[in-house]
Amino acid sequence: MGFMCHTGDLEFEELIPWVQEGERLGYSTFCATEESGKDAFALLAVLARETTRINLATTIVSFYTRTPTLLAMSARTIDVLSGGRFGPLGIGTGGIGFMHRGHGLQIEKPLARARESVEIIRGLLTEGSFSYDGQWFKPQDFHLREGPSPNRIPIWLAGLGPKIVANAGAVADGVLANWLPEESLAEYRELIRHSAEAAERDPIAVQVATLLTTCTNPGDEDSLFAARRGIAFYCASDHYLHIADLCGLGDDARRVKKVWEERDFDRATRMVSDRLLEKFCLAGSPDANAERVRWLFDNHVYPVVYPLPRRSRMVEDHYTAIRRAAEWAWPETAAHPVGQLTTSGGTDQC
Repeated sequence: MGFMCHTGDLEFEELIPWVQEGERLGYSTFCATEESGKDAFALLAVLARETTRINLATTIVSFYTRTPTLLAMSARTIDVLSGGRFGPLGIGTGGIGFMHRGHGLQIEKPLARARESVEIIRGLLTEGSFSYDGQWFKPQDFHLREGPSPNRIPIWLAGLGPKIVANAGAVADGVLANWLPEESLAEYRELIRHSAEAAERDPIAVQVATLLTTCTNPGDEDSLFAARRGIAFYCASDHYLHIADLCGLGDDARRVKKVWEERDFDRATRMVSDRLLEKFCLAGSPDANAERVRWLFDNHVYPVVYPLPRRSRMVEDHYTAIRRAAEWAWPETAAHPVGQLTTSGGTDQC
C-alpha cells in the first residue's frame, strides 16, 4: 500500500518526517504527485537520502510538461540515488485546470501522446542505443550517458476512461485510477485483458491501482467538509462522470459539477451527497473502512492512501490518515507490510 499528498500543503521539514513515518508504519511506496506544489523529482531526490526502505514513485507527473527523454533521465537519477527504490513512474495528462491555467497548454491527442511517451521512456531506460520515429518526438541513436537503468522501472498510466485504461493494457505496466469502485473494476480488467492480449502481453502483469481518498476523522464535521470538498473537486471534471454513472451516482455528481462551475465552491461541497462520499472516500466506520481496504487487497488492486485534511490541522491530519489506514490494512500490527506486489518489471514490496 502506498500513500501520497499534495506536496504544496506541507513544508519540507514537515513532509520528510511524515514520509519517514509512513516508512515506519510499513507502507511500501511514497507517491509524489505534481500539480502546483513541489517539483516531484526534486522532492524524491531529497527523500532518497532521507529514507532507507520505502519505494519512491510518481503518481503522477504530466507527459505534456516534460519530454519522454527528460522523464527517463529523472527516473534513472532517482533510482540510482535511492539504491534501486524508484518506481513506478506514474505519468498522465495532468489535471485539466492545472494544464490549461497553470501551463497554458491544451491536452491534445492524449492516447497517442501516452503511448509514445511510454515507449520512448522504456526504450531509453532499457536499451544501449535507441531510436524512435514518433508523432512528437524522434530521438535518433540516442542513449543515456550512464547507460540503461540497472533496474526494471515499471511505468504506470493514470486514467479513468475506457480508452486510456485499454491503452495502459497495451503498453504500460499499470494503470492508476483516482476512483475505482467495485462497479468499474470488472470493466477495467476486461479492457486490460483485451488490449494486452491484442498486444501479445500478459494482462496479469498490468497492475491496477487506485487513489484511496481518506477522511481523517469521520466523526468531525470539519473533517467531513474537507472530504466532501475533495470529492466535489473531482465531480467538477468530466473525466469522473463515467465512473459516477457506473455507480448510479451520475446525477449526484452532475449537480455538484454545475454549482462548482458557478464558482460557489462551498455550496458545491455541501451538495456532495452521503452516497458520493461513501462510494469514493474512506469516510465510514473503522470496520467499514477496513473492509474496503481488504476488498482492494483481495482483488489485487494497489491502494494509494490520499489524505483529505482540514486546513486548520494540516500536519496532524496527514499523520492521522496514514496511521489509521495502516490500522485498517494491517490490524494485527500497523508496521507489517502486506506482501508482494508483482509487476511486469519484477517484484516490489507491497
